[in-house]
Amino acid sequence: MKKQEIEFRVLDIIDRLEKGQPIEDDMVELKTEWPSDHFKAARRIAAHANCSRGEPIMWLIGIDEKTGVVGADFEELSIWYAKVKSKFDQGLAPNLISLAVPYNGKTVVALVFETERAPYVIRIPATGGPVTYEVPWREANSTRSARRSDLIKLLYPIQKQPSIEILNGSIELQKAISGLSQGAYQWNLNMMMYFITYSSETMVFPFHRCEVYWRPQGRPEEQLFTNLRITPPTSYSSREFKQKNKSLTVDSTEYEVLIDTAGMTELTAEYFEDNKPGPILFEAIELKMKLRSHHSDLPVSLEALFHLVQKQKEPSDRLIGRWELVSKTNSGNL
Repeated sequence: MKKQEIEFRVLDIIDRLEKGQPIEDDMVELKTEWPSDHFKAARRIAAHANCSRGEPIMWLIGIDEKTGVVGADFEELSIWYAKVKSKFDQGLAPNLISLAVPYNGKTVVALVFETERAPYVIRIPATGGPVTYEVPWREANSTRSARRSDLIKLLYPIQKQPSIEILNGSIELQKAISGLSQGAYQWNLNMMMYFITYSSETMVFPFHRCEVYWRPQGRPEEQLFTNLRITPPTSYSSREFKQKNKSLTVDSTEYEVLIDTAGMTELTAEYFEDNKPGPILFEAIELKMKLRSHHSDLPVSLEALFHLVQKQKEPSDRLIGRWELVSKTNSGNL
């Protein structure tokens, strides 16, 4: 979610509150001040995230539902969330994007939690009881333990999701070809990925339902790659003067990729900009992917980290920098 989108949603919520309109959004929770009980905060975040069906949730610190904007006191966010994350099983908590939004001399802090890796499990403090872990669940404005029916609603859509393994990849920054591109500089992404669909029917991934974001490591602002394509591996036939599909189970068109049970694919995407890169290139680039198939709104989420391996040697070279895959978080059980 981009900063502009977060800020727009925050200002829209404030506007509705000032007009006396109810906040009828299950994905948003208002907090007058920072929750000081880190276990209770973790339990409530986990409950909210578990029932969000993979959609991001938002907490707004510094807003009272009755009085409006009261402002958020200073809080070291990284320290606060580190304490909250420590209450999650194995520290697996929702990824956090934060933004301070000024309003009439006060500040509202927006916390956006990404929830694709549900279910989230909380460690129960040692009190001598037999229960050590809990899957919290949100019901209206209260938090309770998840029931069997809740877990089925949470886990069944996940079972239908394919597993995707990122095998290798690279990102290159080049000077764009004048007159043939949408900007002066071009970022190119290339990754090899293996799909396993766990289904007897062909699975389709429409490209307009797939998103790949990137950002320099440690920076909050994300950029969206464009012209995304997922295709089967190909080879060039000099005899027939054309590309040949090397896969028996993967095919693609201009608009989607079709996968029959399992297969190797190649993902490519681009990002154009006019701003000249600085003299010091980013040492690492974080990548986040959300791929939605034709039968589900729940995305398959993957993450990857690329490190700088090559810099521009000559001013005349088109290539400015190259980053290669060093780590990844695959989907499913691969």
